[in-house]
Amino acid sequence: MPRSSTKKPGSVKLSKVRKDHLTEVLDFDLEYIMEHGIRQTMHEYLQLLAELLINSEVIELVGKRSERSKERSANRWGSQDGSVALLEQRVAIEKPRVRTAGRNGTEVALETYQALNDPTFLNEQAGAKLLAGLSTRNVPKVLEKLLDGRGIGRQTISNRAVKEMSKQLETFKSRTFGRLEFPVIFIDGVGLGDNLFVTAIGVDKTGAKHVLDFELGSTENSGTCKRLLSNLIERGVLDADGGHLFAIDGGKALRKAIAETFGNTVHVQRCVQHKKRNVEDKLPDYKRQNFCQRFSAAYSKKTLRGAEAAFRTLMRDLERDGYKAAAKSLLEGNSELLTLHRLKIEGTLKRSLCTTNIIESLFSNARYQLRNVKRWRKEEQMERWLAASLLKAEQSLRRVPGYTQMPKLIAALKSQKL
Repeated sequence: MPRSSTKKPGSVKLSKVRKDHLTEVLDFDLEYIMEHGIRQTMHEYLQLLAELLINSEVIELVGKRSERSKERSANRWGSQDGSVALLEQRVAIEKPRVRTAGRNGTEVALETYQALNDPTFLNEQAGAKLLAGLSTRNVPKVLEKLLDGRGIGRQTISNRAVKEMSKQLETFKSRTFGRLEFPVIFIDGVGLGDNLFVTAIGVDKTGAKHVLDFELGSTENSGTCKRLLSNLIERGVLDADGGHLFAIDGGKALRKAIAETFGNTVHVQRCVQHKKRNVEDKLPDYKRQNFCQRFSAAYSKKTLRGAEAAFRTLMRDLERDGYKAAAKSLLEGNSELLTLHRLKIEGTLKRSLCTTNIIESLFSNARYQLRNVKRWRKEEQMERWLAASLLKAEQSLRRVPGYTQMPKLIAALKSQKL
């Protein structure tokens, strides 16, 4: 049986004597509290606590009321209407004013009041709720509304989320990865509305996955892919001298962009699943099961020579049976289908890197967080949402299965330069 936890429950750090003294000072009316509700009373005391924090700073600046002091450098100056952010909404309070001493005294900014109005927390919460799938119209339903609380309308929540996601987009586009190196790069496209964003994921030496960048365009557009690769090189994420393994779906424009950017200094692994589906589409239904079995058996060969021989036999049989289009599709890029064989990578790591499942799984996670967006209006809106959702999805990424073989892969990439 699991052991019971011996850790003491969290509590406010306050001595028992001071707690008793504070209880006496507050003088709770338990009958009133039970009649009007404990939670409502807690909300009221939360507002009171905010006012007491501000008042504490005022006392520190000007001293206690009616207390004379020659060293006083500021004075109370009445009060004005104000508000603070509590429980993700704004609540009206009476804000005390303080001015520096002298005839030409100036207003003193209260740090506690500014801290209680820091929009960062509100924006973060709004962004997190929208990414979690909560629509702006439902936000008021899940918040405990305070007395006279405001700032939880649809437009307000939307504006806060926009600010937070804009901040995340800026962070995403400018972040660096320090000394991390990425021997493996996955590139694929994710669609938002009618647009496609070419996205890159890097796998570092330890097998950890990182979302590197995205670029608006298409994997069928070599210019878009080259911009993405060039940006990553300029930011120091990729090495211009190569030494990487690129896992791609087989798009010609993407392959062209990699060749034009790195020449023959990198290796390319075509997605096995994409290739299998491409050939399947050119076969009748009754032939597909047999083809899939033979295709998988050919790729499962441990040696490069054995795999090449099995694929040649499969291609000849397809031609003999009259499926020339399928045979031609199988032949296209077949050498890059066996890149991991050439690098002598086997087992779990081979299964992890021979498809683009890793990046497609990330896209699936991101799409789940984008599911409530019904209309994509501008590119800026798409980039905000995509950056925020990818950063959120990145937090749940695990290391690549078979990561213990990464040193072997890195050594092979260095030794087998093209």
